[in-house]
Amino acid sequence: MLSPRLKEHFVAAIRRMLRPVVRQLIAYGITYPTFDRLVRELYVEVAEQDFALPFKKQTDSRLAVVTGMSRKEIPPLRARAREGAGAAAVEDNLVTHLIGRWMAGPPYASPDGVARRLPYETTDARAPSFARLVRDAGADIPVRSVLDELLRVGAAELLPNGDVVLRNEANVSPADAEGKLALLGADPAEVFATIVHNIENPDSARLQRKVVYDNVGAQALEQLRAEARRLGEEFIRRANTLLASYDRDRNPDAPAGKRSRVVLGAYYFEEETTPREKPDTAPVKSAPPGRIRRSR
Repeated sequence: MLSPRLKEHFVAAIRRMLRPVVRQLIAYGITYPTFDRLVRELYVEVAEQDFALPFKKQTDSRLAVVTGMSRKEIPPLRARAREGAGAAAVEDNLVTHLIGRWMAGPPYASPDGVARRLPYETTDARAPSFARLVRDAGADIPVRSVLDELLRVGAAELLPNGDVVLRNEANVSPADAEGKLALLGADPAEVFATIVHNIENPDSARLQRKVVYDNVGAQALEQLRAEARRLGEEFIRRANTLLASYDRDRNPDAPAGKRSRVVLGAYYFEEETTPREKPDTAPVKSAPPGRIRRSR
């Protein structure tokens, strides 16, 4: 439980975090009553699932105490929470698994995770091919059907000589708004959970770092975006190779233990900053050249 002072800081942080969320809710035509109903349902759902007493049945009275709602509000909210269905996770589909396996190192990629051009199939069953990749990914679907889906989403290209090339390392096409909205639900939640873990467990903090500079000229942004994308894609390739080496589906000899889900990510963000007292063209003696923010 946070102290009153830290609770104030936490509420201020939540307010700042929710601001872009509320902006998009309004922009997409989702009204406050809808958001209010959603939050109430979530309060009851989380309280019921995560704050149950091990020696007692979870009752409406207990949920009212935990959530601060009136007891009469709880039953219909519990019923709606049970009826609600979460959005399917973007990562839990064959195409995403296939791309991950393709980039996970030999024989389908270089040791640093750069996907290789693959023949569609070969007479040598031990040689790397797209057909073997599909089988390794555990797909009980015809190879051509898998390739057609990769071609449809723009993730791969079939060359005239029959080779298959990976063209997009992420299984969310630029036009796939539905997939991006699913990521909107997954990625911020993971970052939030990581930061909360680091607050509550300072002796076993997880990786959470970012680099911030606040006086970058707008004329540099186009080049900076391109360089940041190149750097981020290189990091993701290396991260994929690292995690794949510990994944027991791909490496049965990897260390044992309770099954865990591990995520390594990268993102780029930019916004206009408030002008300083002096023009940007004038030297700013007191301003630091930049900052690296991190928890551990």
